[in-house]
Amino acid sequence: MNLLLLALALAAPDCGKSFAAGMDEYQRKDLAQALISLRASVQCDPKMVQAHLVIANIYAERGNGGEALAALLEVLRIEPNNVLALRAGSNLYLQNGLHTKALPLLERLIVAAPTAVDAHADLAGVYAASGKREAAEKGFRRALELRADYFPALAGLGNLLARAGDNEAAMPLLRRAVQVLPRAYEGHFLLGSALNRLEQFDEARAELEQASTSGGQNEPQVFYQLARAWGGLSKAPERKAALARFSELTKKEKDNIELQRKAATWVDEARVLLQAGDLESATARLELAREAKPNDATLLFRLAGLNFDLRRNDTAREYVQAAISISPATWLYHYLLGLVEQNANRLGDARASLEVAAKLQPIEAPVFNALGQVLLAQGERTAAVAAFATAVKLAPAEPAFRQNLESARPRQ
Repeated sequence: MNLLLLALALAAPDCGKSFAAGMDEYQRKDLAQALISLRASVQCDPKMVQAHLVIANIYAERGNGGEALAALLEVLRIEPNNVLALRAGSNLYLQNGLHTKALPLLERLIVAAPTAVDAHADLAGVYAASGKREAAEKGFRRALELRADYFPALAGLGNLLARAGDNEAAMPLLRRAVQVLPRAYEGHFLLGSALNRLEQFDEARAELEQASTSGGQNEPQVFYQLARAWGGLSKAPERKAALARFSELTKKEKDNIELQRKAATWVDEARVLLQAGDLESATARLELAREAKPNDATLLFRLAGLNFDLRRNDTAREYVQAAISISPATWLYHYLLGLVEQNANRLGDARASLEVAAKLQPIEAPVFNALGQVLLAQGERTAAVAAFATAVKLAPAEPAFRQNLESARPRQ
């Protein structure tokens, strides 16, 4: 909360109104509206770092890592050594297994914040994953100098040393990691795996069973190592059950990877079909992709657009509203919803959506032109003329906008 209050205090005075409104909405947990207000503030001042940071924070709270990362990268474009953005951005990359992308952020982070224990441990983990053993060990040891009971450093260094065969140094670290976080499956898994390598199968079995009930119930490697321990204890039925669970989880992972691959293929096919003018077949391909990626806002938006072109207003509305629920501050989504509602003659809803789109993207002429059309249909000629005039100012070479303006002006 202190960070948010500091951000409020630092807001640029010319653009502070939208920022302040966004912060107030954030405090009230009206997150969708807060995103709209904050996005408007960065349209006013693209270098308003504090607004980008809060946008990232809100998207992270909503579980939308892609949008959060985009906001953090914008911060880093403005302030390359912003500690908050470096830390949060590297965390998002690591959560998605993107170690190569996390690496430069972490290397900058330990320079900008040399006593950040998590940064040293995370960087060491990236080094370890890329086979840089000496650099990894140095990083883990530095993290433990800063905080002797830091679980990721204890587990990371213990695992690194165990894999190198230095069991005398590794085992105390792994046992300490389990003591520090007894409910974390990772510690039990790493200790159990190390005990398997030492052929201490009974203790390994206990640790791995603990891992399987402490968050590792869906991790294939936990059951692979557990099967190995049961095998070492000559317990064939138990080994068979563990291997069956390992196979089940491995198959699920492979099936998901294959489904995501197919989804990418269906999107590519839809693009080709769309270019050929076959909207029905393109829509069918995207429907298949949506089953694999139900929370992909871009995919939902594309489906909404195709259904709009096919004059299926209800379906288009459903898809674009779903996209907005995931990414509330994307102006294109509100613009399309406004067009859908305009087509359905739901003028009040159309106006509301187009006003949001205009707020989020005040330099997009088609938005103001569509808003002018809705306002004119509602009988608000003066407001419609103002909207058409804005469209003409933004796109003076577009004859349709100028024609709408001239038609809306009162006759002398």
